[in-house]
Amino acid sequence: MTGLLRRAWILVALVAILPFAQTLPNPPVLDDGWVVVDNPLVQGGLRNAARILTAPYNYGGPGTTGGLFRPVTTLTFAANYALHGRSPFGYHLVNLLLHIAASLLVLSLARRLAEATMPDRAPWVALVAGLLFAVHPVHVEAVAPIVGRKELLSTVFALAALLVAFSGRGAARSLGRLASSVGLGALAILSNEGAAVFPLLYGIVAVAVPGAAGIVDEPGFRDGKARRALLRAVAVAGLLLLSLVPYLVLRGMPRGVPLEAQWLAGVPRSTVTLTTGRILAEYVRMLVFPGFLGTDFAYAARVLLVPRMTLDLFLALLVWVPLVVGSLLFLRRFPLPSAGILWTFGALLPVLHVIPIGVLMAERLTYLPSAGFCIAAAAVIGSLRRTPLVVGAVFALVGVLGVRSAVRAADWRSDLALWESELPKAPRDVVVNNNLAVAYSARGEYAKAIPPLQTSIRVAPGYWRAHVNLGIAEQGLGRPDRARDAYQQAIRIAPGLSDPFYFYARFQTSQGDLGGALATLAQARRLAPEQARLATAQGQNLARLGRVDEARAAFRAALAIDPSDGDARSGLAALPP
Repeated sequence: MTGLLRRAWILVALVAILPFAQTLPNPPVLDDGWVVVDNPLVQGGLRNAARILTAPYNYGGPGTTGGLFRPVTTLTFAANYALHGRSPFGYHLVNLLLHIAASLLVLSLARRLAEATMPDRAPWVALVAGLLFAVHPVHVEAVAPIVGRKELLSTVFALAALLVAFSGRGAARSLGRLASSVGLGALAILSNEGAAVFPLLYGIVAVAVPGAAGIVDEPGFRDGKARRALLRAVAVAGLLLLSLVPYLVLRGMPRGVPLEAQWLAGVPRSTVTLTTGRILAEYVRMLVFPGFLGTDFAYAARVLLVPRMTLDLFLALLVWVPLVVGSLLFLRRFPLPSAGILWTFGALLPVLHVIPIGVLMAERLTYLPSAGFCIAAAAVIGSLRRTPLVVGAVFALVGVLGVRSAVRAADWRSDLALWESELPKAPRDVVVNNNLAVAYSARGEYAKAIPPLQTSIRVAPGYWRAHVNLGIAEQGLGRPDRARDAYQQAIRIAPGLSDPFYFYARFQTSQGDLGGALATLAQARRLAPEQARLATAQGQNLARLGRVDEARAAFRAALAIDPSDGDARSGLAALPP
């Protein structure tokens, strides 16, 4: 056992790989398209580095100046694209390496904190924390899709910032550690704004485990020494807030709530507050018993809005309120478990709709909070006598969690597998039904696509994507009149978006109406001039009409946006000199 503890990092890294290695060949799913491989900022590779540092995370075209800002994450996507284009393996490999790094950082941080509270058991506590984090099933949604990288990257930087802040001794090194921690924290926030909570996490841990922060006395209010210790912890946490400065300088102060963050728009504040009580109970359930797992849409169907106090809400409060209150009351008696639990709830603050966010709740949002949970669980386990029975139970638990993670990760092997797994959890969800239909149509199973699309339109008649995809399915079934009606309805619903025009133009091309298709594509390009596929489609139609010079200009415009656009490149090569 001693040798195993000495080589804990090898075991943790291996365990972190096993459930998730199967994701390496997975195609893009969920938001991987519009955020990553179809994002014009990403398609430009590192040539767009300067723009990435000021443009929104989701798309670089005009009309999207509001929105999320995660330039470091986008830069990593652009670097991937520059190396291997749209091939998914490299994106998934980076995600897996980041998960390994996060697991090893949890191992190191847990050991550092345990050395200050239970030094004789620190190696064992650290190993357990690292193993639990490496295999926890709530991490699948952060690791499996490419777009989950924002959680991985920001957590790696945030954990590294905390580890640096809690490492070393002596005043001579304090300033350098603090500066390094601020720099790493800035990278975390520029990867995902939710990481801005890391100074609070430092404060929680420094107060609960002062020895880890180099604070001799217990912070508090009882006497002068305690107050000075508390002031030091608060002062360092305050200085760590400097990590927000690069984000604010590059992004500017947010104005209003971006469209992406309107999940609870128009919902009374009292309902939001009560619903948050139910959401917290669900997060605790995920971490303690991750049996039910799903995407955002599954949780939107599972966790309904709570407009008033009910028995269900009361029971939900009984799940998490005693944990928070107990951690505060027993902070001195059980410092490390209390710090881990308070870390978990503190790290969840950015996603509890104090400021509106884009989802009701999601598993990927637990990636940084779960580090505190794993450290708390490891501290409780570490307080037990390390008998063969306890050791065996720990490794059995890790095995069960690993199997659960592997089973859930298999749902992400394709878009069809994902949406088929989600439909029973959210049978009336508009997006789930629509995306399942897209997966069917992509495989030529157009008849299967019609029923879920009809469900989407029945539930949300103004959901333009379902109308576009109904047009694709009807076209595939050889019913052009129905297809035309569906495309035109999508355009009427969303006249300011390029996608309905693009798909209608493809339909017009298939019907031989090249002039009509060019007019439709011209409108689409006015709405989204940085979408390479629009210029490529324009070039293809111009080439069919023999308008060689115009086609050449269109293909070159597409390649200027996305140099790896194979259709534009082959179209350009096929033109006569």
